[in-house]
Amino acid sequence: MKKEYVTHRGVIERVGVNTLTIKTNDDCRCDGCAMTALCNGKETNSEVITIDVPETSRFVVGERVEITATSSSTLIATWWALILPTLIFAGIILWCRIGFPELGGWSIAIGFVALGLYDLFLYFRRHSLSQKIRWSVTKI
Repeated sequence: MKKEYVTHRGVIERVGVNTLTIKTNDDCRCDGCAMTALCNGKETNSEVITIDVPETSRFVVGERVEITATSSSTLIATWWALILPTLIFAGIILWCRIGFPELGGWSIAIGFVALGLYDLFLYFRRHSLSQKIRWSVTKI
């Protein structure tokens, strides 16, 4: 049975006003996430994650913690990274083929241009989109 949560263990590197910066230091345990193969294909990938925490006063730099994201948060990531771009690509190609049949193979190129624009959108919105993932922090 798959886990319903994405979990990382790490060490607090910085405590901000309402944020914690955590450096993960263990194997990625993203069994509950559909994005595991795309996001963290490397088994011993160490990364720095900054998360919002309402009460940071109970945490100190150097403390070992475990952060957990629910499966609903990973569904949001799946929507933005897989489902929506697929719908955009297929929709643009179908729209070009049906509405402008004289374009022929150019409809695929137009689909890729649309994906490039979508990637730019994701790049500029990456910070606000990352805030949609809700993490809980527990001391270990």
